Amino acid sequence: MTTTSTRTTGSIHSALPVERLTTDDDLFVRMEHALGLGVVNQCVWQLPTRLDEDAFSRLGERLCAGRASRLVARRPPPARDAWRYTPTAGSVEFFTETVRAENIAAWVDAQAQFALNSVSGPSWRLSAAHSDGIGTYVSFTAAHAIGDGATLITAIVEALSGTAYNTDVAMPDLVSDLSDGAGTAARAARAAASSVVATLRDASPRGSARPQPSRAPSPSPAPTGAIATTSAGRAAGTEAGIPPSVIVTVDREEALRVAAERNGTLNSLFVGLMVGIVDKAGLASSGDVVPVSIPVSQHREDDRRANATTGVTAHIRLDSNRYTDLSEIRDACKAAYRTLDARPGSMAAMSTVAQALGDRAVRRLAGGMSTPLCVASNVGRVNPLFASFGTDRPGVTAMRAVTTDTAGLAGHAGGISGWLCTGDEVLTLAVSSLNPSRINDRDSLRALIAAEFASWKLTETDWGICE
Repeated sequence: MTTTSTRTTGSIHSALPVERLTTDDDLFVRMEHALGLGVVNQCVWQLPTRLDEDAFSRLGERLCAGRASRLVARRPPPARDAWRYTPTAGSVEFFTETVRAENIAAWVDAQAQFALNSVSGPSWRLSAAHSDGIGTYVSFTAAHAIGDGATLITAIVEALSGTAYNTDVAMPDLVSDLSDGAGTAARAARAAASSVVATLRDASPRGSARPQPSRAPSPSPAPTGAIATTSAGRAAGTEAGIPPSVIVTVDREEALRVAAERNGTLNSLFVGLMVGIVDKAGLASSGDVVPVSIPVSQHREDDRRANATTGVTAHIRLDSNRYTDLSEIRDACKAAYRTLDARPGSMAAMSTVAQALGDRAVRRLAGGMSTPLCVASNVGRVNPLFASFGTDRPGVTAMRAVTTDTAGLAGHAGGISGWLCTGDEVLTLAVSSLNPSRINDRDSLRALIAAEFASWKLTETDWGICE
């Protein structure tokens, strides 16, 4: 995936730059507008204090003037789409009704289902409600095209700290579009040629064969965010809405102890939990190798890119020994990270080609693509200001990415995705189904998670039930 700057020179008539979308940004615009399979990133907080509504409103105003408050200006292909910043891109609401702890999962899901649109807006939404105790629940959602997890955290931190963000960019004119279109077409042509080479390279034998999961068709190992098509149709009885999702917390010191006793780290324990849920869901069986897609942020300091996350794939063999020794999973993750500097593969090349095409052509190009079997996104240690949401005490935070149309996922042989956030005292794990035909309700997913935590002798608690 590209790591080049999105900020380019405008026409000779404008002193301001035109800010074009990267291929990573374009990927999520096409999922949303060409394939009807939009992805929403969501950050949630359980704050132990009663958030002041006026302070919340002022924060919303600062977000409206910040990096996340932008929309996509579609341009005629092969010119790349451009960003336009506007204070009307977002939605801010503080609910008057309190939320009971037993209803928090439904409230969080309802916020994720709020209609977002990266082109026409609103592209993001900030909402909050007091709990029936002394705390406050907060949700921040954004169309994935607007920003990946790192970008959204940065946007919130900037708004909380009052850090200004330069939103002065020019809208492209005909001269700018013609110039950019020529460059985009040339890159697409080179990528199309290199994809043939990459495909042949990826198909070459690389040591011992890796058996694939036997209980369900496995998607090709791909970085998170890989284009998934809706051409396979919708499964009978599948309803629209977000897929089943569960958020749990676990004591950080307990998790560190369990990982250390098994020669592992929090990250390898996280990956072990995720492949264990895949196993217990019947999406793979003992001896199979599960391709785990691991997102890796490539954001730089002062980075203006909305999405700068690439993916590596760790190949994890399902072996019950993982419950006593995490060494094999840890080694597999290290091997995956070493591929970050490898030449771009066919997926990156296809994304470059897709950016030069119209939505109709992208729909044809995406035919047959599949969703990952297992995604394990480790957010890492949460920024203290972000965790406190500007209050005097840190809250319990969680992040997740959800597809806004369950029916659109049907038929793609996907599995599950998980996001891990590390706080001072607890870890939060958000798990979502990518396969609504196999994991189609929250209770079933919750039971799978409980069974997997029990296998590690770890105690998990539903997020949001503690003050």
